[in-house]
Amino acid sequence: MTALEQRPNASPRVIPSLPTRHRRVRRMRGSRTHGWGVSGQHRDSGMRGGRGRAGTFKHKKTRLLAEGIKRGKHGFARTFQRTVRTINVGDLTRFMPEMPEVASKGELPLLDLSGFGYTKLLGEGVLTRPMAVRVEKASKSAVRKVEAAGGKIVHPE
Repeated sequence: MTALEQRPNASPRVIPSLPTRHRRVRRMRGSRTHGWGVSGQHRDSGMRGGRGRAGTFKHKKTRLLAEGIKRGKHGFARTFQRTVRTINVGDLTRFMPEMPEVASKGELPLLDLSGFGYTKLLGEGVLTRPMAVRVEKASKSAVRKVEAAGGKIVHPE
């Protein structure tokens, strides 16, 4: 977190740090190990049990258990996942905002929901005008509401 994030209304400022002349690297000039003991200590990844996630199944396993982290595989992945896109009866009017010209035979305007990517019609909302809806599946309440408005459900062949 920067100084600006801590103080959002303040002007930018420099956070004071230790001057170079007082830093440990300057004080330890001439020392071969800079206070880390025998040569080679604190050099590579020896004193920390390896770099990164090394040893998480071996010597660092107790640390993972204490933190509650689970490693490895869990469960299984389904090879086939069915996706069902649904739409409610009350949302059908936004696909037909204006009433199309009804043919002289009294045919209902057809709304093909599969063209919009929907596979199931649910029954929430109110349908105010009659229309024929082509959809793969429909709930019982959706069929009841569409038929009450004077329309019908058409299942694709």
